[in-house]
Parts: sequence; structure tokens; C-alpha cells
Amino acid sequence: DSPDSLALDSTSTYLQDKLAVNPETAELLVAMEVAQAPAVGEISRKGFVEGWKAAGVPPNTKDQAKHVRSLIKQLSTNAALFKKVYRYTFIAAKEPDQKAISLEYAFIYWDTLFSPPGMQWKSENYDWLDLWKTYLTDQWTRSVNRDMWNMTLEFAFKSMQDETLSFWSEDGAWPSVIDDFVIWCRDSGRVPKPEKMESDA
Repeated sequence: DSPDSLALDSTSTYLQDKLAVNPETAELLVAMEVAQAPAVGEISRKGFVEGWKAAGVPPNTKDQAKHVRSLIKQLSTNAALFKKVYRYTFIAAKEPDQKAISLEYAFIYWDTLFSPPGMQWKSENYDWLDLWKTYLTDQWTRSVNRDMWNMTLEFAFKSMQDETLSFWSEDGAWPSVIDDFVIWCRDSGRVPKPEKMESDA
């Protein structure tokens, strides 16, 4: 470890042994967001000090662990918290000199974020995450940039509230990949077309 950062082994020890987070779930991302880790598996002195100071938590691991546990319990129901952790994940997941992450990595982090203790991207009749991944696997050959990453969450929030996707329109400001996803869902029969669209056909 350098004087100004913790490398992978020390970071893992701190997160798992001191904060008691599960590295296989979104618990890890919650803790790393609080500590403002610059990358997955690395904690910087600057981010650590400023992150915990901003959280208003005393500089001891007992209080830090208690705070992280409180956040984890809120993650699936607190939209603002989930959005903060979600947006942070993109920054930590990408290489410092890159503007996007690979689709393979995006799948890994979507799976992690949209699973307990995170917010599940499902509605009464649809597993939206599964549909989204199926569509991208079949139709998408590019990487995932920040705008696509962030707008996927905005679409996720809306699709969980309205599984008919009536909020979507061709004239909206969604990225083209989401426009194409909605059309794919409807044209493939996975999601019913609105009555107006059916009558026009």
C-alpha cells in the first residue's frame, strides 16, 4: 500500500473484516460509495477522509460499520440513495482513461445492483432486468457509456411504476438504445402494444 491509498488486499480486509459487508452483493458498492473509492478494490486517503466526514460518522470502524449497515437496509426502498450508489458504480467500474465500460462488466454490475439488498428491477408481470439483458445480448454490440448507464436507471424507475411503458414516446429524450428496447419489447410480443398502436396497425 502507498501512503495515500489502500490496495486490493487491504481494501478487502477493511470492507469485509471491519465493515462486515458482503463483497458479492451491492453491500460492497454501498460501502465503497461512502468511502468515495476511486475504483473497485481501491480506497484513497482523500476519498476515505472526505467521504466519512461528509457522512458525519466518527472515525472508528464500529460507527462506520453501523452507518453502512443502515444504508444497506434502505437501499431497496430509498430511491435517492440507490441512485447515488448506482451512479457512483459507473465511475468506479470504468478504467480511469476510458469513458465507457464493456457490456460484460455492465451486466455484472446491473446484476449486483438490481438484486437484494439492492432494488429489484421488476414489476408485477415483468422481469425488466432479464428483458433488458436479453435485448442487449441480441441487439447491442457496443460498450455502455455514462449517459446510457444513467438513463437505464431512469427507465428502470419508470418501468417499475408503469409496466405498460405508456410514459415512453418516440419524441421523448431517451437514448436510442432505450427507444429500440421499447419497440423490441412490443414488436416481439413481450409487452403488449398500447390499444391505439394496435388499432392503427
